[in-house]
This record gives sequence, C-alpha cells and structure tokens, in this order.
Amino acid sequence: MKVSLSGPLKGETTVPGDKSMTHRAIIFSSIAEGRSVIEGALLGEDCLSTVEIFRQLGVTIDLDGERLLIDSPGFNAFAEPAQVLDTGNSGTTTRLLAGLLTGLPFRTVLSGDASIARRPMKRIIAPLQQMKAAISGSYNDTRTPLIIEPSAVKGIHYEMPVASAQVKSAILLAGLHADTTLTIKEKVASRDHTETMLPLYGVDISRDEVITLSPGAINQVRPYDFRVPGDISSAAFLIVAALITPGSELTLRNVGINPTRDGIIEVVRQMGGDITVSDVTDDGEPTATIRVRYTSDLEPLTIEGEMIPRLIDEIPVIALLMTQAAGTSLIRDAGELKVKETNRIDAVVRELTKIGFKLTATEDGMIVQEGRNDIRAAVDSCGDHRIGMMLAVATLITGELDIDDFDSINVSFPGFMEQFKQLGV
Repeated sequence: MKVSLSGPLKGETTVPGDKSMTHRAIIFSSIAEGRSVIEGALLGEDCLSTVEIFRQLGVTIDLDGERLLIDSPGFNAFAEPAQVLDTGNSGTTTRLLAGLLTGLPFRTVLSGDASIARRPMKRIIAPLQQMKAAISGSYNDTRTPLIIEPSAVKGIHYEMPVASAQVKSAILLAGLHADTTLTIKEKVASRDHTETMLPLYGVDISRDEVITLSPGAINQVRPYDFRVPGDISSAAFLIVAALITPGSELTLRNVGINPTRDGIIEVVRQMGGDITVSDVTDDGEPTATIRVRYTSDLEPLTIEGEMIPRLIDEIPVIALLMTQAAGTSLIRDAGELKVKETNRIDAVVRELTKIGFKLTATEDGMIVQEGRNDIRAAVDSCGDHRIGMMLAVATLITGELDIDDFDSINVSFPGFMEQFKQLGV
C-alpha cells in the first residue's frame, strides 16, 4: 500500500484506548459474576480476539457505542467451548489466558495465527507447570497450540528471570485459583497493569518487595466499571511525528502515563525534545495531557538496562527518532524485541536501511547514526503493526513509501491514518 504523510501536526486529539489495559479489563470483567462496563476500550483485532474467546466461554459481551458491556456468569460457571480458542495475532491473549484457563474443570486449547506459532511459550509453560498446572505445548512445550487440562493449581514462589508482564500476568491469573499463596519477585520491574487493576476488581494483592496473592483470590473478583486511558504506545507515533516535522504543535489528552510505561517521555526529554506533561489524574491508572512541539536540535543518547521494559513496544519508532539526532545513539539490553510479532531488531534495521537510514543491528539492540542517503525502495511491515506505523511516520522524512502488509496496523491503532488527517497531515 502506498503511504504518504506530509506537513505539520497541529491541534488536539486523543489516542485509542490502551491495548494492555483493555485486555485485562475484559479478562477481569469476564471472571466477575455480574455486569461490568468498560469505557474507551480498544477495539483493535488483538482485543477482539480476547472478546471472542470469552463469548465462547459463555460470557455475554456487547458493544454500546464506545463501551463494552460485559455480563458474566462468573469464572466458576464458564461453559466448555466447542472448538479451539483462537487468539489470532495476540500474544497477550495467548499468554494471559494460558494462566487463567488452568483453573477450569474442562479441557481447553489455545492457538493463534502464524506469528503466534513462532513466539516462545516455554517461558509461561514452565512456571505454570511448577504450579502443577496441566499445560503442554507443541515442540517440547515451546510453541502453540497450548493444551490445558483440569488441574489443582498450587501457589509457588517465582523469581522472574526476565522482565515480562505477560509471564508475570499468566502466573498471577493462574494464582487466582491456587489453593496456596503465590509470590513473585522481579529483578527488573515490568509493566504492572495486572497488579494495579486487580484491586479495582476486588482482589487483595500485596506489592511490597514481592507480589503476593492469597489462596482463593478468584472468589474476590467483583464487577467494576473501568475507563481505559489512551495508549501511550500509540501516542508515541504521534509524539515522534510531531517532534520530527517542522511547524508541529500537538496536544494529546487522556494518555496513560503508568510509570512502568512512560519511558518514551523520558527519552524525548533526554534528547532535548520539546515535551510537557500536565493535568495528571489518577483513577486507578494515571493519565495526563501531553504537549509536544517540533524540535530541530535533538541529541543522541543510549537507552539500556531498567529503561528498556518501560518502552519496549516504542523502540521501533524511538529508533526512527534517533535517526534525527545529531550523533550516534545506542539501544542495548533489548533482546526481547527478537520474540515480538517479528524480530523487531532485524526488521527495524533492515527496513529503515532500505530507505537510506544508517542503522546497524547488534545482539541485543542497534546502533543508530544521524543522516540519510536519499534511497527509495518498497518496505515491509513484516505483518507487525508497530513496524508498519513506524514506517508510515518515516514518510514524513522520506516522502511516499510502498509499505507491504500495512493493514497490520489495525491490531492496535484502527483509524491511524485518519487521525493524522484530522491533525492536518
């Protein structure tokens, strides 16, 4: 598909609801017996996969304007599905539900598309098996489909080997119906939406030096009406677009700024970008207004270590931003990018290099140099929504690009191109 963006971004807007929080709100609302309402839910393909699975489990989910109305019989009254539960392209759906479904009294099977079939599942299967969950995967428990049999799950003490919110959440969701205490210790904090949102739905969870979940927590889950903030991962594309486009002045309202997710803001500040955060509110999850202006003198930087989990999904567009800095930037400790929808290290470097940018892949990140050769070539989203949107933003620098499989952006940002048009691009 031929894609071209040009001209400054001017005005005020919001971004679609946060994908991570929408998934979790759907899950928790479906566990709770009764009616829950989700305002501002993201209705992209990934979250709709989660919706459809709970419908197959007997939960009634209706769309009312921009609200999801969820009427559930409760976890203990879920219906046995008649077929394999299709998680589509959603790693979050696959991994989180692998934990939750271990507590059901019947067999379930989770499987997704070709991208999901390539993504590693041992990282969730191993701790769930330690909890005595009867879960198995193909290729020696490393890939989907995942087969989950009835089992009596036990709480364990688990020390996270890598910072992964999906692994942590899978363990917590299995722990909801464990008959002994579950504790989790993180070396490096990952996004914490699961443990932040569970108390809103009535679950008593301790978050001191370790995360602690008491036995029988599944019985504490209650209906709750949740308003989903705007997704900072989606906002990142607009933020970078404004920073690199002369004349841009952009205001984004109701953006989630959870401190485990706000790394993009810190990176922009460290690069000297003109960005301000105001009107901070906190109704369970913090939100704010973000204002950003074009900045001509961006500085290079290195991102690594504990910063990486706070911006792991934004790295593709951050790499593009780094190409506009005066010098060489480095991204380190980002090996998790290799096991996303595609190998994002290779994809970012390969596709941006095709069109003249100067990047070099490393084992766990990339080197990004300033400057660009004026090269035109067809590029490929690799079926990855974040690569597709990053390449679209790149057209503000390169001019029109032919982006293969551009429809992949609908996974997380339906209406992406229309949003740019509304801002004058």
